[in-house]
Amino acid sequence: KDGLNHAAAIWNPEGDMGDIEIWEMAEPLLYLGRNVKANSGGYGKYRGGCGFETLRMVWNAQDWTMFFMGNGYMNSDWGMMGGYPSATGYRFEAHKTGLEQRIVVGDSLPLGGDLDPTRPDYERHIDATAVVKRDKQCMTTEDCYDNHDLYLNYLRGGPGFGDPIDREPKAIEKDLNEKFLLPEYAQKVYGAVFTQDAKGVFGVDAVKTAARRAEMRKERLARALPTREWMKEERERIINKHAAVQVQHMFATSFALSEKFTKQFKDFWSLPAEWQLLEDDLGVPTYGSKHRMDLSLMPDVTTVVQVEE
Repeated sequence: KDGLNHAAAIWNPEGDMGDIEIWEMAEPLLYLGRNVKANSGGYGKYRGGCGFETLRMVWNAQDWTMFFMGNGYMNSDWGMMGGYPSATGYRFEAHKTGLEQRIVVGDSLPLGGDLDPTRPDYERHIDATAVVKRDKQCMTTEDCYDNHDLYLNYLRGGPGFGDPIDREPKAIEKDLNEKFLLPEYAQKVYGAVFTQDAKGVFGVDAVKTAARRAEMRKERLARALPTREWMKEERERIINKHAAVQVQHMFATSFALSEKFTKQFKDFWSLPAEWQLLEDDLGVPTYGSKHRMDLSLMPDVTTVVQVEE
């Protein structure tokens, strides 16, 4: 089955959703939009559940600060059996929007969902001089918000399961018409061939879709690399330490913690005996990287030793 759309923490879904009226009583934030987040669920034979977004306008606040956390280039869930991970996030906030005057004179307002962030629409309904922050910064420090400023709260979707080009055409058609999937990705990822009538209703052609998917499988084979060759290339990358500093640091700290893991890693990749990756070589200061303490030396601590059977 497909994932559950806009599912929140199972023990308290109200924490992320709940009634608009209750939240507006509790916070100085009015709702201008509240939608299922399009294209946020991971692609797959069974797609991940779509996330949730709310556009809020600060109203009747005296001193209000907010920040974004975990919204940028990062995934929290990975797909399975060929499925894609859920979409990465982004942030949208706007200051000095001019919405106070636009409301007075009856001009258009930014309402509803941010359907396609690559073709933004909110900006057309605020002043051209507004200070807009629309980017993929992962975390932000606190930012001050004045009345009539905007804040988009975006909750991630879930990962997909199975190869996307095995998805039933009718399921793709349904996602397109419910705005859970953007047309561009129905074509590129699912291989769907579809039409849209004068009323905006999508229809997926099953026969043409099957033909396009056959072409996609041939394209995959043409650019595929045998596992043996891939491992040979990957081994050279490891020997030359060709990886981001963050990745190197992750492995260096793991090697420092476990001789067993270090040996298994080197044996698996047939690395030279003298090959090593040390934290000191990376120049990344990390609390606790140099001085570690045997917990059993601490007062009132009894350690539990795990053994392999």
